[in-house]
Amino acid sequence: MDKLMTVLVVEDDFASRQYLLLLLRKLEYASIAAETGEEAIELMRENSADIFLLDIALGPGISGIELGAALKKEDRFSGIPMVAVTAFSKDKLDAFDEAGFSDYMAKPYTIVQLKQLLEKHLN
Repeated sequence: MDKLMTVLVVEDDFASRQYLLLLLRKLEYASIAAETGEEAIELMRENSADIFLLDIALGPGISGIELGAALKKEDRFSGIPMVAVTAFSKDKLDAFDEAGFSDYMAKPYTIVQLKQLLEKHLN
């Protein structure tokens, strides 16, 4: 059996995080989930993922942009696709490209949009 592709999900809103994890299960992806950027950094010390889906506004603490930049600084994560999953419009995301994001998915999104995004970056 093929190894499931693993998605790192960082989302501070509980309902949004659960929705995304449910869609990933339906699409047969494994997932690692964190509520904060700091928690994501801790989790990634001992885990690996094939793609990062990062909310941008993570409440107190580091933002999704700062988290993305921190992950991209590590050699083992530098080639992993990183997607901003956010309600912000793309033109409002300062430092989006500079932080190393490869794509953007606007909230709210559907399972079809998520599937297309994952296939685009993981195939």
